[in-house]
Amino acid sequence: MRPPFLPLLIFLVCAQAALQARVFVSLVGTLLEAEITAVSGDNVTLKRVNDGQPLVVSRKTLCKEDLAYISRWMAENPDKASMAVPASADAPAPAQKYSLVCEVQSSKSNRGPPDGGPRNVEISYTFHLHNREVKRDLEGARGMILTLGKDATSNGGDLVVLQKVHFDVAIRAQSKIVQSTEKVLLTYYQGLGPRMGVLAHGYLIFILDAAGNVLLSQSNPVGSTKYLKEVQAITEVPCMIDRDFKLQPNSSVPAGYIQF
Repeated sequence: MRPPFLPLLIFLVCAQAALQARVFVSLVGTLLEAEITAVSGDNVTLKRVNDGQPLVVSRKTLCKEDLAYISRWMAENPDKASMAVPASADAPAPAQKYSLVCEVQSSKSNRGPPDGGPRNVEISYTFHLHNREVKRDLEGARGMILTLGKDATSNGGDLVVLQKVHFDVAIRAQSKIVQSTEKVLLTYYQGLGPRMGVLAHGYLIFILDAAGNVLLSQSNPVGSTKYLKEVQAITEVPCMIDRDFKLQPNSSVPAGYIQF
C-alpha cells in the first residue's frame, strides 16, 4: 500500500521546483522558462525547464525585473554566485550589429628621379567612420589602425609595421568621426642596382565593441583582416612581420629609411 504522505511529498517537491523556475524576458521580447544555477560576473547560467539543458546568457540582455531577481538570488545563494560556469560563458557577448561604414583617403607624395637614385614617399591615411544607424548611437567602442611598409631589400617580402594607433570610438546616430595617422616619410632606391629601403604597403583598421567583437574591419591590400589576433599581439613599433603578420624578432627594422 502506498504511504499516505507520498502524494504530499511529491506535491511539495514539484512546488519547490516550480518556485525556483522563472520566465526570463530578454530586451528583444523573447521568453525562457528556466531556473538559475550559477552567476559569474555578467553571465548567468540557466537550466531550461523544457529539457533541463544549461544556457549561459549575459545579464545585459535581460529586462530590469530579471536583473532585480538575479540580484536577490545572488544574495540568497552566495556560494553559487561565484561558481564556475560552462566554457561558453568565456565567449564574448554577442556583437550589436551597426551600420558602420569606413571611407579611407590616402595622402601620398612620391618624389625623386624616375630612373634611379633615392626616392622619398610621404604617406598618411584619413579614416571617415560613418554611423548610419537612424537612432542608435555607437558608444564604448575602440579602434585600431596599422600602417605598413615593405622592406625593399627582403627577398621574402617582409613587412614593416610603421604605426599602431589606438583610439576611442563614439559616434552618434547619422553622424561620423574622422581619425588620421601621422605622416611617415619613407626612402627607397630603384634603378639598375639592388633595391634598398622601405616602400609604402597599406593599412588595416579594426573597430571593436566593448566585448571585443569586430564591428568593422578593412584593409588595403585586402585579405589582411583575418590576422586580428596577430595584430593585437604587436606591442612595439616599428617592427618586422612576415606576410602572416607574425613577428620576426631576428629581423632588424630598416630604421635609416623611415622618418616620422
